[in-house]
Amino acid sequence: MSGMLETQIPSQMWSEKINQDNKAALLAWVKETGIQLVQINGQRKYGGPPPGWAGYAPPSGSEVFIGKIPQDIYEDKLIPLFQSVGRLYEFRLMMTFSGLNRGFAYAKYMNRRNAQEAIALLNNFEIQSGSPILVIRSTEKCELCIDGLALSLKECHLLPMLQELTPGLQSISLHASPFRKKRQLAEVKYTSHQAAAIAKKNLVEGSLCLCGDQIEVAWLTPIIKQELHNVSVPGYPVM
Repeated sequence: MSGMLETQIPSQMWSEKINQDNKAALLAWVKETGIQLVQINGQRKYGGPPPGWAGYAPPSGSEVFIGKIPQDIYEDKLIPLFQSVGRLYEFRLMMTFSGLNRGFAYAKYMNRRNAQEAIALLNNFEIQSGSPILVIRSTEKCELCIDGLALSLKECHLLPMLQELTPGLQSISLHASPFRKKRQLAEVKYTSHQAAAIAKKNLVEGSLCLCGDQIEVAWLTPIIKQELHNVSVPGYPVM
């Protein structure tokens, strides 16, 4: 599968700063294991589901966040380390365009128990000398807020726009914006953290244009949620 990896990450896209031995080790590991890594939307992913998977996706609480990763450490070191705790359903390493990792990743296990064990065993583990990594429970945020929408915009109009631009949309709800006068704020829920993260990236990069409005896209925090539901409007579920 090294051809697949090379195709998705051409050699000229690898920064000169990258440790070439680490790059070679990654490509050799991919070829030896036959593992498939797919790069899309600023992340390189294994699994989700992995080969041979049957059944439902793992429950909420089965994913861990991995931080403080040295930028030239890759899946050939990370995946075997996290698989030593339990079988992985998915592993996502956030990447820059230059071929360096962005210093963080997500590992999703088959169950919550393995995720808890990964935190207990691998938090502060030295992935290389002097470089302890951070391993904590992933918050798995699934909701965004889109602020600055015109008062004339209806849920039945917003829904198909977002469905076309952002897969995994579950529901939307419009509220009077607590932050901008004579504007609306949309509470938008997705089926997974990954779907919400990709939607946020797409929307922030300017894919969404609504009647010329200047909109703001952010994660929906508990504080914003509390403000919204002071003047709540019934949601519009996606069928």
